[in-house]
Amino acid sequence: MEFFAVDHDTIRAELMYLESLGSRISGSKSHDQLVEHVKQQWADFGMRVHEDVLHFDRWSMAAENPDGLRLKIDGRDIAISSVFPYSGTTGPLGTEKQLYRLRGPIPRWSKARGGIAVVEVRNREFPFDAAVKTWDRARAWGKTPMPLLPATFAGLGLARARRAGVEAVIFAWRGISTCNAKGQYLPFTLPYQNIPAVFVAGDDADFVLDAASLGRQAMLIVDAVIDRDGTMRTIWAAVEGNSAAHETVLVVSHSDGTNIVEENGHIGLVELARLVVAQPLARTVIFVLTAGHLRIPAVTDYGQATSRWLRDHPQWWAGGPGDRHAVAGLVIEHLGAREYRDNPLKNTYGPTGNPAPELLYASTAQLTALIESEWRTTGQAPRVSAPNALIQFGEGQPLYLKGIPNIALVTVPQYLLSIEPGDYVDVALLDRQVSSFARLLQRIDTMPSNEIGTVKMTTPLAKAAAALRAIGILAGSSLHCR
Repeated sequence: MEFFAVDHDTIRAELMYLESLGSRISGSKSHDQLVEHVKQQWADFGMRVHEDVLHFDRWSMAAENPDGLRLKIDGRDIAISSVFPYSGTTGPLGTEKQLYRLRGPIPRWSKARGGIAVVEVRNREFPFDAAVKTWDRARAWGKTPMPLLPATFAGLGLARARRAGVEAVIFAWRGISTCNAKGQYLPFTLPYQNIPAVFVAGDDADFVLDAASLGRQAMLIVDAVIDRDGTMRTIWAAVEGNSAAHETVLVVSHSDGTNIVEENGHIGLVELARLVVAQPLARTVIFVLTAGHLRIPAVTDYGQATSRWLRDHPQWWAGGPGDRHAVAGLVIEHLGAREYRDNPLKNTYGPTGNPAPELLYASTAQLTALIESEWRTTGQAPRVSAPNALIQFGEGQPLYLKGIPNIALVTVPQYLLSIEPGDYVDVALLDRQVSSFARLLQRIDTMPSNEIGTVKMTTPLAKAAAALRAIGILAGSSLHCR
């Protein structure tokens, strides 16, 4: 099909539905409602929908305690920008301890034993090219602020803080506005830390840092609970090919998310399923809406959440005796993202009027050429990124790790992990992106597998070297000592 477009009323209806659900944190009621919503749409197309029920320990704030997140110093209530997910809990009564300010990229946690540590975290511009390479080196990524990276690096110290006897941790943001910092669900990739932690920003960050320098007392409440019977569902469905059914193309997104960009990829999965059911392709197309992207440690020990589906269902992709063989994958995340930025001179945060720079991966040179031919979204030639020895952002990474050639859209605006609502989506851009994925899918279906290319796998030594380089860059960019 040369022309494919999504009805804009359909897009708006889906976005309004996401807005009505609010954040869809892994295993929450709203998360499950979205999964059921997509399942019903696929079933209405006549697709047989399969479910994988995933069990995990679900951490969440106690809904019955309206004062369950609170910080008070010298009688002053301090605005908490966000709570560190899966950090820990103080219980409903909280903890009242002395504040200790710790400095440096690797804090000496023992100095805050028995108290509350205060650590500065800086949202500096990060040299994105250090993590994401491009196929065309003349179009390398520049510097960009990305709250996820410094928050994750800072969070790596919580285990050491707990072992050192620290009661709780307050991370004080620098280089980010209070509006940008508010509601950031960061970081989301670490295991349960068993030590409560929160973020503060703006004037409140200044106040907390000064109070810690003076050794003031603080009362912190993080009344979180752990549900040992938490569940979430990955759903998936196959549309059989009409001439090469033993070969498969995986079309993937995830269902858990924080706002109407993270994650709205289900819109693409539903529309492509509608297309393929109406006009079956030569190859079998498998649509996977995976759960656990915001709780990766609960579903897999490596990679991202789709790793679990790949582990549980090798018969659909691995190519062993009697198994189907995945020749390619399309990964659809963060559709229609508008760009938002902080303006330090005006102390404001909001849309720039531009689309967020598209982070679009291809794992082979042949798929890069295909993107350059079929990706028509912003009026400019697409910048195509390449997986590297350390990481491919988003749910395309599990496919890359298994050697499945893939194209993945995983744009990373600053608000990506914020649970705060906003006017984040450009409907026309979303339409063009889904239409581009439709063209890619149909072109891939006509390509012999040897023309799709082979993923170049990396060695453990290359991965280790890349990790050390990234840690060095983050250590120099993210934490600030003054």
